[in-house]
Amino acid sequence: MKNNTPVFIVLEGLDGSGKSTTARLLAESLDAVCMTTPTLTVRGFRDELIESFEGSQEAAQLFYLATVFDASKRIQTLLEQGKSVVLDRYFLSTQAYAAFRGSTLDLDMLSASLLPADLTVFIDVPLEIRRERLLARGANTADRETLEDDANATLLEEFERRSELDVVGELLWLEAAHKTPDEVVRDISRRLR
Repeated sequence: MKNNTPVFIVLEGLDGSGKSTTARLLAESLDAVCMTTPTLTVRGFRDELIESFEGSQEAAQLFYLATVFDASKRIQTLLEQGKSVVLDRYFLSTQAYAAFRGSTLDLDMLSASLLPADLTVFIDVPLEIRRERLLARGANTADRETLEDDANATLLEEFERRSELDVVGELLWLEAAHKTPDEVVRDISRRLR
């Protein structure tokens, strides 16, 4: 971190890329607040709520966007208090997964209303590694739908298509196929210096 100025770092990537582990370790190394979208509290009822939408991908997209806007506001407050924040998933994930799942809403312009990250790190790992990790942890239906070659390619395209949005801030596309989470954290820390 430059001059001890608080920073806002976002970790993005496909399911099973190691975002959550890396976010936790990075936050510890930076003495930062670690957050996720949706929050752990919201995750307690998320699946039931999403199921109640009866397949409406637009409703699901709006729900996830609400959690992103909530995070943006909370992060702004934390930065004003002098605290750095590491966030597991933000706007890119919400939009990429919504498009992949068939939402017809084009809401990328909403990103202009969100706090931009200082640095967004896309953790990129090959499909084979993602598949192995997700199956080992007990992949759910949503995880499994991302494990085909076409799905993987489509999701990566959706992320790349939005990678120039201002909300992303500086982008670090990090190939992490053969890196441990600690090595990924070291790479990110080097970039912050």
